[in-house]
Amino acid sequence: MISYAHREEKGSDVNVATHLLIDVFNAQVDVAMVISNGSDLSLPIRCARDRVPVGVINPGTAYIAGELKGASSDGAGRHWWRQLWPGDFTAHQLPAATGPYRRPVGRLVDPRCGAL
Repeated sequence: MISYAHREEKGSDVNVATHLLIDVFNAQVDVAMVISNGSDLSLPIRCARDRVPVGVINPGTAYIAGELKGASSDGAGRHWWRQLWPGDFTAHQLPAATGPYRRPVGRLVDPRCGAL
């Protein structure tokens, strides 16, 4: 017998898209940055690109979803894309000691690979 649990967030892409468009349409932002590789966000990101520069950061190991790509000159222009790699996470950990707080010994953590 095998027990398998597949947990998936529901509605998070819709929430991101909604807040992105509200902020852009109400002119509350000059630029937007979306950390996702969810192709469900392609339409809201395209709409936002018409009004403000949008940066897309892919936090996963897969290539950036084709639906999230475009040209840096689309719409408002100055759009950009970035792929995060495991080294990006480990290079930006808090130091071993910050004031009275200390990171546990041997617990430099890469979110994709676990403890290093």
